[in-house]
Amino acid sequence: MNSRTHARRQRTGPSAFYKIFSALVLIAIIAGSSIYGTAFYKAHNMLSGTQVTLEDDPTVEPTRYDKEDTETFLILGTDLSPQKKARGEFGRSDVMIVVILNKKEKQTTMLSIPRDSYVNIDYTGYNIPYGKTGLDQDKITHAYYFGSMDESNPNNGMRMATNTIEDLIGVEIDHVVSLNFQGFVDFIDAVGGVEIDVPFSSQQNSYDASRETVQIEQGLQQLSGEEALAYVRNRYDDPRGDIGRGQRQMEVINAVLEQSLGTSLLNNYDKVLKAVGDNMQTTLGPNDYMRLIEDVGALHNTVQYQLTGEGARADDGHFYYFLNEPLLEEVRYRVQQADAGNRVEPMSDTELESYTLDPSGVTYEAQ
Repeated sequence: MNSRTHARRQRTGPSAFYKIFSALVLIAIIAGSSIYGTAFYKAHNMLSGTQVTLEDDPTVEPTRYDKEDTETFLILGTDLSPQKKARGEFGRSDVMIVVILNKKEKQTTMLSIPRDSYVNIDYTGYNIPYGKTGLDQDKITHAYYFGSMDESNPNNGMRMATNTIEDLIGVEIDHVVSLNFQGFVDFIDAVGGVEIDVPFSSQQNSYDASRETVQIEQGLQQLSGEEALAYVRNRYDDPRGDIGRGQRQMEVINAVLEQSLGTSLLNNYDKVLKAVGDNMQTTLGPNDYMRLIEDVGALHNTVQYQLTGEGARADDGHFYYFLNEPLLEEVRYRVQQADAGNRVEPMSDTELESYTLDPSGVTYEAQ
């Protein structure tokens, strides 16, 4: 797809929700590890209930990963609520994050992938309506959406999303974790909220229309899950714009880490288990959580990469996000190095700008 209309908008990075969401899912995994030793039987039953199997997944013994330097996770944040599922509707993966846990170097690498990224999706072997067969070009979020329509396996959405992202970045995914947005709110509420010194008052539309707006006042306070979500999503009330929003993301991540890795997690393990159990599906089994206890330290040394490009409305009338190809190649190399067990460095602002300011980097082709 080379042609596009003049209607265009720039995006320079992932949504405000990506970093905080990825951190929370990792915390949820570690939470499962910590709670597992505290309330063995209850945790075992709940975590067993979240486990799913993708059709082409081999049966892998947990001990396999004891000998591996790295484990790779795909985190999917979906809009598939229980109400939506009951109506027979299909969800989309609005958040897609690859997380590489380097156990040897005690480092975590995260890569967020914009939901509208224009990529190749292979529908071969799936039974999907709307003429979806063979190799097609579409938004990456539609891999999960259309994959879910093949109901021969209830987890085909996760499977197709995984295959598509593996093809995009050239890294094999070991584990898949799918969490809906309600899980974000419930998890923070389960650990008692987060204490934040809010620098300015703000107003943000509610994420689920439970109320029209969420109002947050300036000052030191304990934010609920819904308030924390509104706080990290807001950018229009912050005089620092996207820079301020990024700082708020890291502020909440650190607050959640401190809260979750302390006694509040263990003291509220019933609520944490419910927040995770009601909202998460994963290929991780109960025994996997025991292994991950040793790797909590890697969460404190995190390198984050982002794919950038240009948004444009194509001739078909749909909006797509066309990835910057030289940047994609550089990020591919770095995440592959991380997956191989090597220590990686973050990209500096100067490095990132050298890609984003080059107009030849976006060719409007599927990746």
